[in-house]
Amino acid sequence: MSQLCSRTRSRTFALALVLIVTGVMAAACVPAAPATPVATSTLAATATSAPTASPIATATPQAPAARVDLPAGVDADGNFYQGDPKAPVTLVEFSDFQCPYCSRHVAETGPQIDAMYVATGQVLHVFRNFPLDIHPNAQPAAKAAYCAGQQAPKYFWGMHDWLFANQNTWSSDQAAASQFRSQALALGVDGAEYDTCLGDPATEARIQQDLDDGMNMGIQGTPAFFVNDWFISGAYPFSEFQDKISKAQQGAHPAPTATPFPTPTPLPEGANFYDPDPQRPGLAMDGSPSLGDANAPLLMLQFEDLKEPDVAQYAKDTEAQLQNAYVKTGKMRIVYKIFPTNAPEAAVAAQCAAFQSKFWEYRGVLLSKQTEWQDGDNAAMIGYARELGLDDAKFTQCLADTATRIQVDVSAELGNQVGVPSVPAFLVVDLRQMQAVASFLGPQTFAEFDAKLQEVLNPPTPATATPAP
Repeated sequence: MSQLCSRTRSRTFALALVLIVTGVMAAACVPAAPATPVATSTLAATATSAPTASPIATATPQAPAARVDLPAGVDADGNFYQGDPKAPVTLVEFSDFQCPYCSRHVAETGPQIDAMYVATGQVLHVFRNFPLDIHPNAQPAAKAAYCAGQQAPKYFWGMHDWLFANQNTWSSDQAAASQFRSQALALGVDGAEYDTCLGDPATEARIQQDLDDGMNMGIQGTPAFFVNDWFISGAYPFSEFQDKISKAQQGAHPAPTATPFPTPTPLPEGANFYDPDPQRPGLAMDGSPSLGDANAPLLMLQFEDLKEPDVAQYAKDTEAQLQNAYVKTGKMRIVYKIFPTNAPEAAVAAQCAAFQSKFWEYRGVLLSKQTEWQDGDNAAMIGYARELGLDDAKFTQCLADTATRIQVDVSAELGNQVGVPSVPAFLVVDLRQMQAVASFLGPQTFAEFDAKLQEVLNPPTPATATPAP
């Protein structure tokens, strides 16, 4: 099963720890909270450190790589497009200029789509902005491309290509706006008109409209695509787009989703993805399994693969003690994040059990019988569901539902972006301070958890210095 974004294992744990402790809680391609306007969620709010200047921030603007020469324009809603407006299939892309997996799509898959479908008049490509609040320079980049495009659509696409091709040079630059302006001028944009557009409140409102529309359509991360009404979430290979474009060309439509994901409406005001969902017991607002008191001061993100022996060891040796001491006493709540490095199909099955409020029981069966099942054996997965009394028809339908796989993909993407090197992995957030306070890797003992959690909940009182005479 393809993931929302590439799950590379080359990161070192040192990098993972840096990312975790500095509070990169939402995935780089996953929004922190779909409020309107986009609000900083409880978890995303942990990213408080200021970005550091890039050592190559002053690099001379570069021309984007050569690409297929495509007709460009602006549609009736003000969206920039490439291709023939009369094309029978429309590919709408929601993207974030600072998202590395959006950049990967533009570099690897986008050119193939352009050459085979857009340049031949079969597909119209429409771009819409979805800058995430966890990417500090994504919104300025979106405004820069938009304002360049107000003078001519070719300038939008010129900025689009340059922003993705040079993402590393400006992503962490506190003065990124100056880079954007220099590149716009290099393309031929009038500086005065560009500056006026940047300061116009209508510019930000236009980008916010894209965000609102995307969230109302159920988008949970970037890149995200609609091929007519076929949804693709993530930087999937070209073959996935070929499949969906072919279906759209044949006039086929996706079946209605059987599971409540992605949500078609924004979250309630003041809520974030990790809050318990009052309408779905046992789930967080983002569909992740959740366990514990909604008012607990600590939140633990728990990353697991259901075929990993270390996960089974943790569940057998430590989990009950940890839950008895901290979860059942209201001190900590758990949000479970599936990170399926070995068993993605089992992850889908576990998520289907979660939709019927039996996630923890189903996970327990899979871990206790880890050597008895193979990933992808749906008959075994259905059999375990039947043992737990789950609805057979709903469970079977859920296994084949694209929406369930999207839920798993989004969960995996978070682990990928914080650099989880192996599982089980745990990240503890102190909701009182809105910051990450501890991380654990591997099947820790209860004593190791307890020592750190006690320190977090009961910090030592600073000694009062005796004033000098």
